[in-house]
Amino acid sequence: MNISWDNIDQLDDYFITYLLYKDSKTVSQISKIRNISTTEVNDHLIKAKLEIKAMLKDELELSKDILDKFLEMNKDNRMSFMNSLDEERMIDFKRKLYKRILIERNAEDLMILIWATGELKDDRFLKLLHPLTSHRHSDVRRITYSALRKIESPKSREVLQRGLYDTNAQTRQYCAKALSKIGNDISLRMLKRLKNKKQFEKDYVLRAYDDAIDTLESVTKK
Repeated sequence: MNISWDNIDQLDDYFITYLLYKDSKTVSQISKIRNISTTEVNDHLIKAKLEIKAMLKDELELSKDILDKFLEMNKDNRMSFMNSLDEERMIDFKRKLYKRILIERNAEDLMILIWATGELKDDRFLKLLHPLTSHRHSDVRRITYSALRKIESPKSREVLQRGLYDTNAQTRQYCAKALSKIGNDISLRMLKRLKNKKQFEKDYVLRAYDDAIDTLESVTKK
């Protein structure tokens, strides 16, 4: 809505009071000009300001990129949003997601965007994700490896093998679990070597090693 003297015929009465106030008229002066009480002037001003605030908020929401809105959602709402997209809107969402990951510098927002790629399970994101496994922020690396695990692409095998030596224990666990699905003989040998260093490893990571070793050995025997 255009709140100005040029649009006066389209405005509610309280906006006319507001325009006088914006023109530096005092409450007392407005009261005399409009032939209304000062109480009514103040009521007009409050109502006008509240409505303008609401309109500005709506305009801000409309101006937000879909990814800005996505980042403000909680996890359940993000999942519901992605599940609601039709084919055309999903293509657009993936394109925007790809571009945003390339430029996103906020670690927390970046982790949400990376998480989304894992839920989408689209291996076209691998070109973005593989370099992020070297990110300086350990949580970004962890979420990236988690996404790679969900995508389950053999193209990530060597990257996941390197992740077995990451400083973050949960990352090592994710990599072991991922390699149980896409690992090979080299992965198996690496996991066995790491298992033998159990005095330096956390129990939940060792369990992931054992499970991956058992899975890969059973595949090898077939």
